[in-house]
Amino acid sequence: MGHRLEGIELLDYVLRVSRDMAEAHSLAPLLAYTIDKVLTLVGAERGYIALKKQDGSIEFSIRRDNKGNDLKGLADEVSYSILQEVVQSGDSVVLSDAMQDPQFGQAKSVMALRLRSIMCVPLITRNQTIGAIYVENRSIRGRFRETDLAPLQLFANQAAIAIENTELIENLKIANDHLTELDELKNNFIILVSHELKTPLTAVSTYAQMMNMIVEKAGLEGDPMLSRTAANLDKATNRMKHVIDEIVQFFRIVSGQLEMVFHEVRLKDVILPIVNGLTAVCQERNLTIQVLDLQTLPLVIADAQRLKVVFQNIIGNAVKYTPDGGQISIQAVCKDDHLLEILVKDTGIGIPKDEQKRVFDMFHVLGSIHTHSTSKSAFRGGGFGLGLPIAKGILEAHKGDIHLESSGFDEALLPGTVCRVTLPYVAEMVPEAA
Repeated sequence: MGHRLEGIELLDYVLRVSRDMAEAHSLAPLLAYTIDKVLTLVGAERGYIALKKQDGSIEFSIRRDNKGNDLKGLADEVSYSILQEVVQSGDSVVLSDAMQDPQFGQAKSVMALRLRSIMCVPLITRNQTIGAIYVENRSIRGRFRETDLAPLQLFANQAAIAIENTELIENLKIANDHLTELDELKNNFIILVSHELKTPLTAVSTYAQMMNMIVEKAGLEGDPMLSRTAANLDKATNRMKHVIDEIVQFFRIVSGQLEMVFHEVRLKDVILPIVNGLTAVCQERNLTIQVLDLQTLPLVIADAQRLKVVFQNIIGNAVKYTPDGGQISIQAVCKDDHLLEILVKDTGIGIPKDEQKRVFDMFHVLGSIHTHSTSKSAFRGGGFGLGLPIAKGILEAHKGDIHLESSGFDEALLPGTVCRVTLPYVAEMVPEAA
């Protein structure tokens, strides 16, 4: 730059450079860009940016000449006396001839290096000095004047903000990478533990089957204690297997490893077997499940087994959170945007409004864990907090979605809950073969 910038021209230059600095997301390129623009702005031969470390010491982050060359190993060829004074006081320094300056002329670094024109301004953001910009011209005495300080200070103010923002972005990226690594370790650990649990569980299940065979061969089926023990053992192992399968399935979903086999599916072929499987529970608890016409619905392209898991969890939740004597209805409608909407409504205790999104979070369970009661069908029987997250993950893999609606939680008024599931359909309504 052949002449010193002033007025509107200077302001325009600083604004253009400030915009470029604000777009930087990495510290090293930002510092290189900043010092190059500073050298151009003030006409200096060399420039340095020093930043304060956490222990308060000063470290040169970049050293360049006015030709864009990095100055390797020249950190000692500046005046630390001047640099320390600027960083500690927060005041700028401009010297026309450092060797003749009454304050710094006797400094060892100034005398040894025979320093001439020097300017040094602090980098200040939020009233904290984070470093300094140091420029010099050794060949020319009187290169810098007091009037040169204002443009450099204006520039330094913008640079300080950009440097702090970039450091925050880099620290955030480091923290995010660390969290991602921890999350992956957690996922791998849980899957590993789940697989390790399957080995002893398989052994227990085998022993339970052997016990049933021995009881049968010995003609002891009528022994109530043996029958009850065998039934409880079978129930416990099946429950444990279900929990382990849920854990593995969920972490396959979040890691993108859940395999899908898509083909044409009739929704009724997924839902009706689930409802029929709940007949005994509904009779025991005097629950009514009404399935409205599913015969004329269009086909969906889906993984039938995965959809079965989705509706087992949704309908199972409706059963668990509806008191004895309550009602559950299941219906589906075609929406204008080529989506199939399935509604599962219950007359249960409802869900608090602040919980209606959190129930899709991993391991989140309604109510206090201190009153948690594990059951697949008992009223308010809890689960492992994975059913709805699994359902949401599977539906999203089908380009569908799930939402819960309830006016709130009330054990007396029973406001109920509506679960809305959407799935895209790709076929028109197809009548069943006779």
